[in-house]
Formats: sequence, structure tokens, C-alpha cells
Amino acid sequence: MLLITVGTEQYQFNALMHWIELLIKYQLINEDVLVQYGFSTHFPDGSKAYRNLSEHEFLNFVDRASLIISHCDENTALLLEDKDTPFVLVPRLQRFREYIDNRQMEVADEFEHRGVAIARSPGDLVKFIKLQQSTVIPKFDETQLCEYLKDRYPSQKLMLVCGAGGYFRYMKSLKSFWENYSDRLWISIRTNTTEREIENVHRYWGYAPVKDNFVNFIRNVALAFRVVPRQKPDLVVSTGSGFALPYLLIAKWFCGSKVVFIESKTRFQDIGLPAWVLIKLRVLDLIIVRSKAIANLYPKAVYIPVSDGSNNEINQNRDYKQASIVTFDEVAFIFSPERLVFSSAREFLIDFQTICNSDEHYKKIVIDMSHTTVMDSAGLGALTNCLRIATANKTKLALWSVGEAVGALIRLSSLSNLFITEPTSNTFRYSNSIQMTKVRNITMFGLFLFRTQQLLKRIPVLRIFYPILKFLFPFIDIDPSVPVHPSVRNPLKRIIDIVGSLIGLSFTAVIFIPLAIAIALESKGGVLFGQVRCGLLSKPFKIWKFRSMVQNAEQLKIKVENQVEASSNIPIAEGDDTTASGKFFKNANDPRVTRIGKFLRKTSLDEFPQFWNVLIGDMSLVGTRPPTFDEINSYELEVEYHNERYTEWNRLDVRPGITGVWQVNGRSSVRSFGEVVNYDIEYRKNWSIWYDLKLIVQTFLVLFDKKNKAV
Repeated sequence: MLLITVGTEQYQFNALMHWIELLIKYQLINEDVLVQYGFSTHFPDGSKAYRNLSEHEFLNFVDRASLIISHCDENTALLLEDKDTPFVLVPRLQRFREYIDNRQMEVADEFEHRGVAIARSPGDLVKFIKLQQSTVIPKFDETQLCEYLKDRYPSQKLMLVCGAGGYFRYMKSLKSFWENYSDRLWISIRTNTTEREIENVHRYWGYAPVKDNFVNFIRNVALAFRVVPRQKPDLVVSTGSGFALPYLLIAKWFCGSKVVFIESKTRFQDIGLPAWVLIKLRVLDLIIVRSKAIANLYPKAVYIPVSDGSNNEINQNRDYKQASIVTFDEVAFIFSPERLVFSSAREFLIDFQTICNSDEHYKKIVIDMSHTTVMDSAGLGALTNCLRIATANKTKLALWSVGEAVGALIRLSSLSNLFITEPTSNTFRYSNSIQMTKVRNITMFGLFLFRTQQLLKRIPVLRIFYPILKFLFPFIDIDPSVPVHPSVRNPLKRIIDIVGSLIGLSFTAVIFIPLAIAIALESKGGVLFGQVRCGLLSKPFKIWKFRSMVQNAEQLKIKVENQVEASSNIPIAEGDDTTASGKFFKNANDPRVTRIGKFLRKTSLDEFPQFWNVLIGDMSLVGTRPPTFDEINSYELEVEYHNERYTEWNRLDVRPGITGVWQVNGRSSVRSFGEVVNYDIEYRKNWSIWYDLKLIVQTFLVLFDKKNKAV
């Protein structure tokens, strides 16, 4: 039996419920599922669901379960510490309205550091269920803490104040300290466990919950006034929670007791509200914290580390990326890396090919992207090739847990319509270390523009300003963490593009009428020719030219020899003996080109309408050659250029241009696709504003050269 429990917090945890439902849908769970869903408004189909469970029922189910999946709550962790059942914790997020803050993420990061199983996505749950990677929380030894308290406070009348659940178990772990005090009393919450385990003498039952319950708070104050002054304890020790506040305050103010507050083991960055209140009111004789970070914030606090019984602070780094592939009978999972870029995309594609070339045939392959924060055009190439391989094998390919930045990049490239995506898997949660991978790529200027455009889109009154910002900075829709070429986000380059395109369009307006007449007189068809090309990050756009071919040129293409394809002796890249294989089409004597078309191409006048593409931001004055979709459909990740790890896909990291290195180095005389890619990579490596201006000047010199071989 699989037990899913989310406690009694007054917040929904629908994300976890959807994750379990997704695993059931993919038939990845082959045992009964029991769900305690609390205040969630959804629970998985096919499960036995209970809103609340009594303590007896809950402990019974815990003992029977083969695996427990729970929210990342300190009380739950302390409870399961004493059990032998493997468990996985899932942190709640404020972003999805699952909790009042993100403290469970803080707890999860620290638990993960200690070796506790933390699931941040449904894909992580898949790993734990299949590979048995879930672990029981380490047993904590509190000998050091107990010895410190015994040495500091000799035998005297002791009062122990703690809530139920985890707070009570925390106090029980300090038994070697408080059992030395024969004169002691307890104030706790009445439950089956506390009634059974607290001795019958000198115990008092308080009232819970106190959060958002003013009546119970008043009842606890009344009980504190009735019990504490009569008992007059010398020492009061509490293991936390707001429940203890009235008892500690009255013990200090009315009895002069020494008050010791032991902060939770799951507080790692700052103290909780009860401890903060007690410090501000100067009630505490001693506060003990279990985190160095908190000790640094509060110099008067005593730091006693959590140990594993050998006087060593627990510090177990857990590698959650050990398994990159997990397989079931009919479903295979592959987990993409944190950075799906040119340096890792090839290895990822090889792993995917391993799944498809195995003896087993899988009906579905899931790419889990929950850890991927950064992806470039090579990553897009890897996904495209995965899709191509899966389609050839008649295997369904699905994407799980796609982040906002990665998802926006996939949508930009128009690949999103080709993948099966599971939207309920997108409520995953990054760890701090993975989140930092994304943050490193972000500049303040890029982040400001990106957030501004998001704000403008959301507010109807301000929406009219979005096109203006988009015109000035065409890259604002691209998440600032996406690694594109520096030229893409350079504002000075954009200013040059705007000025240059306006000048170019002015010349285009002058020559438009005579050229339109000449084109129309020679052959039927429109004056302008539009073709869909791949822009930045393979975003499709329509490029415009003056028509230089006959009207049905695309249909006649199959009858024309591709001189690039025929040049089998020309390598595609340095050190490679393969050919272009149709990635690039050229014919010096293409019969489809009209007489006026030859003149237009010779003078490059056919490309003047592209100044409009530059003005609206689809292109730049200077950049790489804009490829067709037929070309990128044959792109590979295996071929390296310039003896470096650049691939054909990396051409798409740069905004395409009207001119570039390849245009000023032979133009149409270039007959190798490898030459084109190498020229584009040369532009990537050498780019600067001065380099752009140099190429613009060289372009004019080539245009006026009678020996230029433009066709």
C-alpha cells in the first residue's frame, strides 16, 4: 500500500494529488493507494481517500505502507523518524497557494543535504518508486544537547511544555535530560500518544490548535494562570510552537522561572515566530538553535548541532541525478540535465537513442525536464531529434515538468504543438542549487525588460505600450535566463538596425514601382515573394524579397540539380568527410530565375524588402544566414565545427541578418553547407559593434564588385 498524507494544514495540496493521479494514469503504481487529502480540493481517481484520519488510524496505515509520500512538515518528519517505513517528502510552495510561505522549501533543502528523500516533481516520485531511492530520515542523537542542559541546570523543579505530534516527539528525544528531574510536570495536548506516554502524575492538557483560533489561545492563558503560579517551577523547557507562549510568559513574569526554548531541528535560516516573540520580550534564559545560520543571526543563542550519534554533524550530500533513465514495462523515463545546451545535448540524445535501440519497445517515452533551467538552440535540436526518432519507432513522446523559460523557448520554436505535454506535472519545485543555475545567466537589464513586458501584458490600460517596447527590444519575450548570443540583447546593435532599416526602406520605396513593373511584365505572379524561415531560436517568420523566379518555382525545384548536394568532395565541417545531403540548395544556372531576377540577385536588390524584417525585429542588418525549415530538419548534433563544440543548431542562437560573413566571402559561390556554418560560427566568435560596421562596409564593396558571383 502507498500512503499519501498532507496533514491537517488549512491549505490545499492539489499539486501532489495531481502528481499521484498522473502516476496512476501512466500505470506506474501497481498497489493500493490511500490518500489523506486534508484541505485539498482534489484527490486522485482510483485511490481510497480520507479527509482526516485519527491518530490511531494514521499510525496503523503508516505501519502497513510500503512507501509514504508526505508534505515536507517538521512534525511529519519527526514522526517518521521513529518508523522503518521508507518515505518521501514533497515541499509545499507559496506560489501555488499551498502554504503561507516557502519555509517547507527551506526544510526540504536542508533535509536533502542530510540525505532525506525529497521529491520536487512527479518524475522524482517515479525514481523513488522504481529504484527504491527513498530513505528513512537519519536517527538523531541528542546526547550532546542533553548533557549541556544537565550541566547548566542542576536538579530542580522542572516544567516541560510542548505541543502534540512532532513537538512531543522532540521532547521525548530529550529523555536522558529530563528523566533526572524527579519533580517535574508536563503541559501538552491530549492525544492517544501523549496520554499513553506521559506518566499519570502532574500532567495538564492544553488546547489546540492555536493558529487562527483566538478562543483556544484564551483557554490556554486561563490554564496557564491556574497551573503555573501554583506549581512554581524553577525551570521551564519548551520544544517550540505558539501553544507554549502563555505558559512560558506567565512562568517568567509571575514565578521568575528560568525559561529554555529549544528551536526546531527543521529551522535552518531563521527562528520561528514564538522564539522571536520570546526574545523581544526578554523572557528567555536560554535559546538553543540547531543551525549555524541562525546562530550567526542571534549571537546570544547557543548552537548545538544535530549529530548522528558519533559527534559528527549530519551532512550527507545526496545525488538525485544518478539515474538518468528509468524504465517500466511499457513506459521509459529520461531525465534531462540542468543545462540542456551544446555541451550536454549530444550526450542526452545518445541516452535517448539507447532507449529506442534497446530490446524492449516502449509505448511511451517521457522526458522529465524538472531539473532543466537552461536550454539553448542545441537543446532544441536534441528535443527535435528525439521527436524524430520516437516518431520513426511509433512511440509516443511526452514532456513532463517543463519550466517557464524552457517552455517559452519551445513555444517560440513552434515545437510545442508536436509534443504531448502533461500540464499537471508543471507544479514542480526547483531546489536552491538548481535555481542558481538559472540566475547566473540573468542580467539586471534583461530581467527588468522581461518583467516590464509581463506587467504590460497583464494590465489592459498599459497594454498599448507593449508594442513600443517590443519594437525597441525584440528580445523582451525571451526569458532572460535563455543563453543567446550577446548580440541579440545588445541595445546599440538594435539602434543601428532601426536606423539602417529606415534608410533601406527609403531606398526600397524609391525603386519599388519600376521594379514592380519590370517583374510583372516578365512573368505572372506577385511582386513580392514571402517564404517562412527560421529566426532566432528557430522562431518562424516570413522573409520578404522581390520575386526573382517564376511563379511556380517551389514546384519546379525537384527538377533542378542541387550543386551543393552534387559536390560530394566538399566536407561538411573540418575533419569530417560527410556531405551536405541537401541541407543547402544552390544552382549557378537555375532555370527558374527570370531575366530581371538575375539582375536583382546580381545587385542584391531582391533583398531590399528584408529591411522591413529588420525594422520589426525578425532579422538584423548583420547576422547569420536565415535557414529554411527543410534545412533545420536535417541538422545534426554529432558534427563539430572549428574543432570546437559548436553544432549546426548553434547557428540559431544568433538573430539572422541581411548580410554576414558568408555573404561577403564568396556570396553565392559558396557551395558547401559546412562553409556556411563555419562562416556563421566565425561571426559568433568575433562579433562586436565594430565588426558589424566592418561587415556592412564590406557588403557595399561586394555589391559594387563586377566580379561578384551572386546568383
